[in-house]
Amino acid sequence: MSKILNTQLNGIFNRLEEQALDIQMAAQCVIQAIGGEGTVYVKGYDDLKFFETYIVNSNEKLESSEIITDSIADTSIDTTDRVFLFAPFYTDVVKQDVETLIEMDADFVLITNKPKETYFPDHLFHFINLNTSRPIIYTEDYDKIITPHTMSFNYIYYEIYTQMIEMSRDLEF
Repeated sequence: MSKILNTQLNGIFNRLEEQALDIQMAAQCVIQAIGGEGTVYVKGYDDLKFFETYIVNSNEKLESSEIITDSIADTSIDTTDRVFLFAPFYTDVVKQDVETLIEMDADFVLITNKPKETYFPDHLFHFINLNTSRPIIYTEDYDKIITPHTMSFNYIYYEIYTQMIEMSRDLEF
């Protein structure tokens, strides 16, 4: 099983690597708030919600970040701010928040699995596909288990974080 898990995860990480430009653009979007004295508003959904605290409070946090505690419509977002959203799937709740941010003309990053049957206006914001839309490991009973949203998101977060550190250090010189 560990060999199968390793192979499947490497496949996901390779698909994430193919989004290197999208990840770089997301990092640039977020660093604009930090460099422009704005706030990076963070909101996670469902199984990824627990990352909010890590992103805001850890040793490897996003500077100038804060968790959205009210609804997005009730959050005071201005042109110096950025919003960082992440969810396992593009649910109705996520869709509503995305539509609100588009109406507000806010700059934001969305990390989720790309929906197949829904109109998805990914040209209006910075989008990164988690590539974890289904479980990846077959059991002996032919069930599929392990949907590695957290591993995929963690990889993306560290890609963004690393690029932000590099960009911010380049700006200091």
